[in-house]
Formats: sequence, structure tokens, C-alpha cells
Amino acid sequence: MVNWATAPPCRDCALKGKFLICCAFPMKLTGLLILPALASATLTGVNLGGWYLIEEWMFSNGQFDRVAEMSDLPQGVIMPPLLPDGLGENWYGEGDLVNKISAKYDDDFAVKVIEAHRDSYITDEDIKKMKESNITAVRMPLGWWAFVEESLSDTPVVITDPAHSDMKFVTITHDALASQIKRFADEGIDVLLDIHAMPGGSSQGSYSGIFPSTPMFWDSGDLLNQGLDIVTALCDFYLGLDSSLQSHVTGVTLINEPAHNMNSEGALTEKLTAWLSQAIDIYRQKVVLAAENVPVPMLYVNLIETALQPQQIVDFFHDTFSASELEEWAILDIHHYFAWDGGHNGCYDGSCAYTCADSATSEGLDSITSLIGDGAVSSHQFFFDNGTIPLVSCSEYSLATYDLSASSCRGSTILTAMHDEQAKGFENQGLYGAYFWTWKMPYGGTHEEAWSLKNFLGIEES
Repeated sequence: MVNWATAPPCRDCALKGKFLICCAFPMKLTGLLILPALASATLTGVNLGGWYLIEEWMFSNGQFDRVAEMSDLPQGVIMPPLLPDGLGENWYGEGDLVNKISAKYDDDFAVKVIEAHRDSYITDEDIKKMKESNITAVRMPLGWWAFVEESLSDTPVVITDPAHSDMKFVTITHDALASQIKRFADEGIDVLLDIHAMPGGSSQGSYSGIFPSTPMFWDSGDLLNQGLDIVTALCDFYLGLDSSLQSHVTGVTLINEPAHNMNSEGALTEKLTAWLSQAIDIYRQKVVLAAENVPVPMLYVNLIETALQPQQIVDFFHDTFSASELEEWAILDIHHYFAWDGGHNGCYDGSCAYTCADSATSEGLDSITSLIGDGAVSSHQFFFDNGTIPLVSCSEYSLATYDLSASSCRGSTILTAMHDEQAKGFENQGLYGAYFWTWKMPYGGTHEEAWSLKNFLGIEES
């Protein structure tokens, strides 16, 4: 079975030019993930969503079931362990949460709440279970507040978004981030560092940090420059790590889903591609070209088709990278979720491509499995067929069949089919890596069944 985590964890490396390429495309075969009895495929990369970047739907505590955020309905309810019953009012995203805690109490208590969450959410037992389940790499979503000047301090503090005075964040110190990488490295698990949000908001969605406010990143020269400073700080953070930890940073993402749902008319295309080219060149100069025959983290260039058309993505890649860079360290990363795939989704009310109840018969299940398989095997095929891009990945996917979790298909039969068919489809396409979203979601209510790998594996504590 295929190891869906990115290189290296298998350490099968060969010198190619000045680069040490480890487990590069096509991927190396490895052992099986420990799965429910019906599962027959393996996926060994997983996201750590909800940990160092907080999204409200993961903490809805069973009161809401829409994955896609709503600008008129805050779905964040609780923030354990210090706010197990909530604030007395709901919140939209991390910026809104910290702002509301600070307003009701003070900044010091806001730091205590967020730090208590960070210290307790991913436990040593979680990491042990990941290793036992053959997880070999994790993707760690981080906000821009991990790579600001205040992050160099050993004490986290509250800072304010530069474009939204009512959005606040608790900084992530570099010491804390390094110590978390070490926790995984000590168990032989590699880390993909992912900048999930930029100052001012660079995407529509609660993961932008500033939801439901209007994202301003692409409209401000100052914010764009600050974003480049954050990319530089990420590179400096990596370069400052001990070599034993550097070897466990398997990849980096400079920006997640840039301009998601913001570029329907194409007005942001030039700004987006110009900024991303600059950010990539910072990584190229500071990390790649400075390396001397040592492994460098793979660059996961995450783009989304709600912002750029597929052919625009292909053209950008060929305009930005040389042929050798495309073979050695530059990965096109495209997320794929059946929950928003209208041609292959499933629900109970008959409004989707298939009805969940059809899985009750062998004929119906075969039809559903075939449809899922078709969606999985074609999820990234355009970029192989039309762009000659050798390294393509999927750093986010799930088992959800619909974006309203109460209506999404439930039960081991369809969820196992979703798991296996995606694994096979990714393998058939030759994807470089794939990361499940997400490891755990204990406060997610109806979301947990299809969005928590730990739950699917049957190892989540009751």
C-alpha cells in the first residue's frame, strides 16, 4: 500500500544535482494503517486542524452542523479546557474568539485560554496513537501570528490584526513551535508547516482568522509586504532549528487556499500570482539555494480552483518553476473534498449525486462506490494530463459526503468506501502525498464522524 505522507519519512534518498531527494515521485510502498475491518487501503498523513489555528465549526459542541461557515451565525461555542461551557456568547473564528475573551475578561486571560487549549489538545497519547496507526507525517496549520516579531519572545501575547481592530490573536512563540516539532520528531513523525492565514485575511472562511470581516490582504500593499515578511520569518525559523529537527520538517506551505471565494471575476489574479511568485522566490533563495547537498523541505504550493482556473494554475507553475525545480522540490497542492463536489456527493434527502440509503443493497453500494472512485481518481488528473507537473499532492480531504454534517452519509459502510476509494484514486493518479482533515474533532458534534481520522479508526476516547 502507498505511503501518503510526503518524503522523507522513509529516508530512501538519492543525490540529484545539489538536492537530496527522498522517497520522491512515484511513492514508496509501506505498511498498512490500522483500520476498521472493512478498510483495505492506507493513508498515513494527517492534519492537526483545530490546534494552532482554531476554526469555529470544530468547537460547535453539537449545536450546529454546517461545515461551511455562515456570516450571520457564529458557530463557535466552547474552548476547553478553561471555557468548557463557553463565553456566554458564540464566536466566528480565532480572531473573534480572542477578541471576545479579551473584552469580557482581559488579554492575560485570553492568553491563558488559548495556551491551555494548545497545551492540551494534541496529547502525548495522540502522538503515540498516530505512530501506532502508521502515521508518518502531520500537517500543522498555523496563523501568521506564529511568524511575527513577538513570536521571538518566550512569552505569548495578544496582538491585533493590522486591518481589523476587532480581531485579536495570541502569538505562537518559536520556542513552543520548535518544541512541538520535537514531540513528533521523537516518535519518528515528520511535520509539514502550513501558513493557513495571512494578516488582514487572505481568504473567505473562518480559517482566515478574521471571519466574518472582509479579507483585506490582497487590497493592501502594506499587508502584502507584511505577508512576505512572514514568509521570510518562516524560512528563518526553519533555518534556526537544530539539524535534528530540520530533518523532520518534511515540507512547508507559504499560504493556504489563497483568495478562496474572492476572485470570481479574475480581478485578483495578477496580484495573487505576483505575490506568490515573490513568496516562492524568498523560499528559493533562503532555503533551497542556500542548501548544500542536504534535504530541504518540499514546497507545497497550495492553490484552489475557487480563485484560479485549472489552466491558470498550470501556467503559473510553468512560469514560476524550472523543469528541475518541478522534479525536485516544488509540489502543486490541490485540496479535494467530496462535501462540495456536486457531481459525486451524497446525502439523505435525495438532492445529491446519490442517496445514502442506497448503500443498504449490494447493487446500490456498488454504484456509490463506483461514483466515489470516479471522483477520487479524477480529482487531480487535469494537472497531470494538461500540465506535465510531476509532483501533485492533496493536503486536505475527508470522508464527508456533504457539507451539512447532519445530512452527510454516516456509518462504516459508506465511510469505509470513501476512505478506500480515495486511497486507491490517489494511488492511481500517482499523488506525491495526501493528508486527511483532521486527526481529531472531539467537540465537533455531528462533524466528528466524517472529519476525524481518530474517530474513524475507532481509537477516540469516549
